[in-house]
Amino acid sequence: MLLSETANSRHLDSQTDGYVETKLAKISEAENYAVKNRYRHQHKTMNFAEKKRMPIDERKVKDLLRHSHIFRNRLNSEIGTYQHLIDNPQMENGVLTYLNEAAYGDMRDLIRDVGLNKDAIPFYNLAAMNKIKQKQTY
Repeated sequence: MLLSETANSRHLDSQTDGYVETKLAKISEAENYAVKNRYRHQHKTMNFAEKKRMPIDERKVKDLLRHSHIFRNRLNSEIGTYQHLIDNPQMENGVLTYLNEAAYGDMRDLIRDVGLNKDAIPFYNLAAMNKIKQKQTY
């Protein structure tokens, strides 16, 4: 009997102590405080700011992600970037070929130590393409 009475009293205490209501009230108060601060910030500061100089609003991030290919294209076309060189892998190989052919002395030794030689650079210049064409059987 004693065990069931203590269980009943604990159950009644948990039902009437108001712990859940207190916790929900604290959460609600914190959220209302955040909303009030957002409203105050919006009406005291942001209404007087220049809209075109403001960063992107979080509500427009979905549109940015949906139309990212358009933004990337405009960024590459309107701002001078190196994207066209990144998209062209032969540019890097051409620079390495030029470096390999123009180096002499200590620079040539350094290039050999690094492992850059004609066989390691996958760049086809006109002379190499002519040699490949001559080796082909007709």
